Amino acid sequence: MLPIIKFDLFNQIIYLKAYDVFILLSILTGLIFSFSVLKKYGLFSKTILSIYFFIAISFIVGARLLNFILQYPKYKQAEISLFILEFGYFSLYGGIILSFIVLIVLLNLKNLDILDILDKLTLPFLFSFFIMKIGCYLNGCCYGKPTKSWFAVPLPINQQATLTNNPLVSSIFGKLDIRVYPTQFMEGFGAVLIIIIILIIRKKLIKGQIFIVSAGLFSLLRLVVLSYRQLPYSDFVLNYFYPGLYSLIIITAIIGFVIIHRFNSKAPSL
Repeated sequence: MLPIIKFDLFNQIIYLKAYDVFILLSILTGLIFSFSVLKKYGLFSKTILSIYFFIAISFIVGARLLNFILQYPKYKQAEISLFILEFGYFSLYGGIILSFIVLIVLLNLKNLDILDILDKLTLPFLFSFFIMKIGCYLNGCCYGKPTKSWFAVPLPINQQATLTNNPLVSSIFGKLDIRVYPTQFMEGFGAVLIIIIILIIRKKLIKGQIFIVSAGLFSLLRLVVLSYRQLPYSDFVLNYFYPGLYSLIIITAIIGFVIIHRFNSKAPSL
């Protein structure tokens, strides 16, 4: 893991946070791909930038707000403000859900083909997510539960220093030798696998189904990895809220897939 990236530029030592770098790379990747998609629909650059602005604000607000709600006691105890200006303290699905709603509203106001645009934005989102997860691994966040599995990775030193103060943990895993599930890679490469699946079957899918299938598979991925992640949430959030949320999206995706298929099969041929 490499939380701080250090390099020499013109005899000056530069330090960058790996997480911040890869988050920015993830965002830039999404912006570049989505810009080309929206440009093909005849939107002016100024209009696209305004869409980006509202999407970015809604994502940040949604991700921070959900995290704040789920971990309110810890925010209060640590005296952390809801409006803290840092990358982090986010819950991904809070950002996804709110920014998705805002995107639908904006596309509808422009009378654009919502399903077609969602299809074309899906794979860029998954690739951006993959890049983000590389940053998570280098930063040492979003790690998994302790394990002795052959594919385990070392827990970040700062986290180990805290956990090994617990005699029980130390007796099981030893001092500074805790290994955990690589959940960052599990999610990142899971996203790549979804991309591969979509590329293989996309010719058999109807408009809107690329997005729906990807949403269902992505939520299934998150549901599976959830049981391996070390999360700071309460038992209610871990055992009921997130499993319920992911399951709801999966069920909704299945229903949406069927509805689109049946609607297309009943549509009159031209």
